[in-house]
Amino acid sequence: MNTIDRISTRDPGARAALRSGLGKGLDDIPRMHRIVAPLIPTHALGDDDAQRAFYTVAALLASQKPGAGRSPDGAGTAGLPDDTPPDTTGHSPEPATPPAADTTTDDHSPMPAATAAQRRHLYGESLGLAYAAAVARGTRNGIRESAAETRLNLLTRQSASGLHRHLPAAVRQLCDKNTPPDWAKLLVDLRAWPRDRKHIARRWLQDFYRARRQAELDAARATDDASALPARNTPTP
Repeated sequence: MNTIDRISTRDPGARAALRSGLGKGLDDIPRMHRIVAPLIPTHALGDDDAQRAFYTVAALLASQKPGAGRSPDGAGTAGLPDDTPPDTTGHSPEPATPPAADTTTDDHSPMPAATAAQRRHLYGESLGLAYAAAVARGTRNGIRESAAETRLNLLTRQSASGLHRHLPAAVRQLCDKNTPPDWAKLLVDLRAWPRDRKHIARRWLQDFYRARRQAELDAARATDDASALPARNTPTP
């Protein structure tokens, strides 16, 4: 989707044409075809679900303020190459060769084969993780946890058509808080939604709640460490 990002940034007319497709079906977006149709992989031309996923993500990207759809480290626009077929099952693909990693620590306790950061790099981040990141920014710069939870639950209950209609408001909410979705992963999930909605919805919610729980644990640990500092620094009489 990097191509769409470049086109919409450099050409205001193309950006307007792409934005015209927000929340609409394939037969109601004639202005988008000039831009998006040449970028659709040949294998997706016979799959309306796949096509709509491409058109929806293109419209969502173009609807954001320039730079708003890009995360601080650039990951927000790191997408699949336009000629690479995304996974159509909605499941995270397993790498052909798992990343090498130590499996024990110095005290011989077990370690996971891949860190959370490695998994995000390999598989992409779900919409649930994007909302968790927005909550982690705090109420001033991010989204209230209750609001994020309500929005995410609303999305996970939608049919395919309902999800495409509700995504513009949801993505705008995330991009306004500088926590854009992983566009490539969103494309994969949209393609698979009609066939695997329950699995994808479960993963979004699990990712959100697991990330929030980890953030709470990290905050509690940081508070404990901070409160212990004066005791460590007090000189022994």
